[in-house]
Amino acid sequence: MRTVRVWVLWMVAGIFGLAYGQEVYPQVNPPFGLYWAEGQKEIARVLDRAGARIVDKATVQGRDAWTIEGLIQPALKRTILYFGKEKTLVEVELQYQHPDWDLVAYEEFLNSARQRLEARYGPATVLARDKKPEGDVMQTLVGYQWQQQASSIQLFFFSAERNNEVYRSISVHYRAG
Repeated sequence: MRTVRVWVLWMVAGIFGLAYGQEVYPQVNPPFGLYWAEGQKEIARVLDRAGARIVDKATVQGRDAWTIEGLIQPALKRTILYFGKEKTLVEVELQYQHPDWDLVAYEEFLNSARQRLEARYGPATVLARDKKPEGDVMQTLVGYQWQQQASSIQLFFFSAERNNEVYRSISVHYRAG
């Protein structure tokens, strides 16, 4: 009987030791004071109070998607809110663009965002780091992810260049689940 108690004591000590050795990062919550599983009516009221406006409502991959403009944040072009089957919030996508930014400015913004997210949520997993031609367009995609137990954040840089035509965007995706 004594050996069983000693064995249980060692198991419990080992589990606490493993838990103590791991860093605990905060849960990923959506931005702008929104909450996961918040309903569309509640979110519409929050947007109205913030002075933001819904400029488009569509269905994207079977989910309701609202395109929002007017949320104030540097270089934020638009926000897209995605709602699940129960018409509750499951994803927030922030799209950043600035007409005066060159490639260096986008890289600085991306690196700054990545560093802030790593400081808060720990090391990222690299999802993509790719530059390749698609026909006559050179496309670049860089992506990172921070996964928590019940939510995640993904950070992406996308660039498409053809001759003097250039499209660049940085997006941050907050996801429940």
